[in-house]
Amino acid sequence: MPQKSLPSIILTDADGLAHNTQPSMLILQIERHDIEKGNIASTLEKLHIISDTRENALLYRESLVFVAHGYDSDKRELPEIPEVRAFFAKLSRQWPHWMWFLGRDMGAIALLLALLCKVTIHRKAGSYGTEFLDLNELKHCMMDLFERGNAMFQNFEISPNDAAESAESAVSEIL
Repeated sequence: MPQKSLPSIILTDADGLAHNTQPSMLILQIERHDIEKGNIASTLEKLHIISDTRENALLYRESLVFVAHGYDSDKRELPEIPEVRAFFAKLSRQWPHWMWFLGRDMGAIALLLALLCKVTIHRKAGSYGTEFLDLNELKHCMMDLFERGNAMFQNFEISPNDAAESAESAVSEIL
């Protein structure tokens, strides 16, 4: 049986990202100073690159993770930090395509939703769990992202089956 090759990880800027043609795991590093100032421009520029053409949308499907850089020494989890929550709320109003692009089996979808919805963090023995406080809010948040993201599928003629498959895998991440 042939072994499936793993995607590469490329560290690059927006220009390098725009010229990449190889399947890659994208690690979107968001700097603390941008988060605290609510400056989404640099992050939004990179996100627009991966969603600006049909080829990029297909190339980067389910390959994105994000890192809020500069919070390692903060004892709070990211969903407990108001500035991080506000940054992602602002960013998601401008770019709804998270469910298509976020990587699977890494917790990226649950983290994004925890940043966009009301949650409680439960700590125990050095680990933590996230509890969504209002399942209707969670459902509404996901539906909003899916519905606003549909324009990309229509513009790029991404099949309804591919869109539905991606949505189902995103939902299964949090069940």
